[in-house]
Amino acid sequence: MGVVVLSVYIPRSGLNVEIVERSEVMGTMQTVSVKVSNNNFDTLNDVSVLFGDEGQIQQIGNMGPFSSVMITPPKSTELNFTKVTVIANEGDTRVTKSR
Repeated sequence: MGVVVLSVYIPRSGLNVEIVERSEVMGTMQTVSVKVSNNNFDTLNDVSVLFGDEGQIQQIGNMGPFSSVMITPPKSTELNFTKVTVIANEGDTRVTKSR
């Protein structure tokens, strides 16, 4: 008889924001995207992303438990933004990530 213990470790509970930057072909083309993850058992409602302080707000909508979405800044926004703010649940949940 043996006992098996299964352990699940979630390093970042809650709303997680990760900035992903890539340079293509010797730095001639740069892409920036943001990965937004909901590491909760609850759904996040009305999730939106703001690039910089005065950028255009991009709506993601609702995010179910343990879901992720990649989003890029609008073409009108320069890639020189210094922070990304993700807002959910009518402003009750807010995460700001600096570059």
